[in-house]
Amino acid sequence: EEERSRAQECPSRCPDNSAFKQQKLPAWKPKLTAPTVLSSFFTIGLFCLLMGICLILYARSVKEIQINYSDICLNCSKLRENSSNWDKECDCTVHVTLQENMLVGKCETRMTPV
Repeated sequence: EEERSRAQECPSRCPDNSAFKQQKLPAWKPKLTAPTVLSSFFTIGLFCLLMGICLILYARSVKEIQINYSDICLNCSKLRENSSNWDKECDCTVHVTLQENMLVGKCETRMTPV
């Protein structure tokens, strides 16, 4: 009689009533209350704000130099106008003189002015 009642409760394709098969495994479930959500929200926001300020301050110290070498390497650009010259080498050398010291990243490579 027990088997009949069990068969009526669960069809033949029903998985075993175990914690693994029913996916009732113990898990960590955080309690999302208003104070925890707000404190984590403001903590993450403060972290992002500080990182943004640091990045802006660091970006302001970047030095940029623009060197136009269009007229210096005219022979290379004329050579490349014809697509049949794709396999020919073309060397173009541009000498650069810096007017002030520049630091590059953390490795502190220094380029001294000439």
